[in-house]
Amino acid sequence: MAEILWLGVLLGVGAALSVGPIFVTILQEAAARGFWAAFKVILGSATADLVLLVPALAFAWVVAAVAEAQVWVSGVGAVLFLVFAAQAVRDSRVLWRGGASAPVEGWAFWKGVASNLANPLTWTFWVATGTPSMLRAQEVGGWFGVVVFTVTWFAVASGLEAVIAFVVAGSGRKVGVRGQAVMTAVSAVVFVGLAAILVVRDVAPVVG
Repeated sequence: MAEILWLGVLLGVGAALSVGPIFVTILQEAAARGFWAAFKVILGSATADLVLLVPALAFAWVVAAVAEAQVWVSGVGAVLFLVFAAQAVRDSRVLWRGGASAPVEGWAFWKGVASNLANPLTWTFWVATGTPSMLRAQEVGGWFGVVVFTVTWFAVASGLEAVIAFVVAGSGRKVGVRGQAVMTAVSAVVFVGLAAILVVRDVAPVVG
């Protein structure tokens, strides 16, 4: 059981602290709209992982087959991240002028879902890391081991992301509204960079 717990903790820490679309989305929402908006992104991301978790465990070959469609995932992801970048620019301008970024009902949650599913690294993660870890947990502790591993992993990953979101959301008292505007603008630049990486790495070689 100790091995299962360690697998869950290590995977959760790695998932929470890896700098990718979800991490940037959480920071951007926390800086622009506060902790609860960022927490909805975390819930959306966790939901997307749950969508992938079941087929990953039951039919690993399904996830592997979908991973082969990386060029399409990357293309959609690039467009999505550019949309997120445009939103971050808008939020940054509103904050810089002393306004507040109004939350869009339901958007934060679905932003978390979309950020996760549109990231090719998520699919690769399930093929290369997530599925083998779950299979190991099943081998060691049966289905109970899988449940313990999954709960541990989600609790650690979502918990760490929530702590980060809380810190960023509360940073307004220290860095001020314009400081948060700058952080939001930086997230826009990162989103554009992520989109460019997907296009150059996955889309351009196939199209060219």
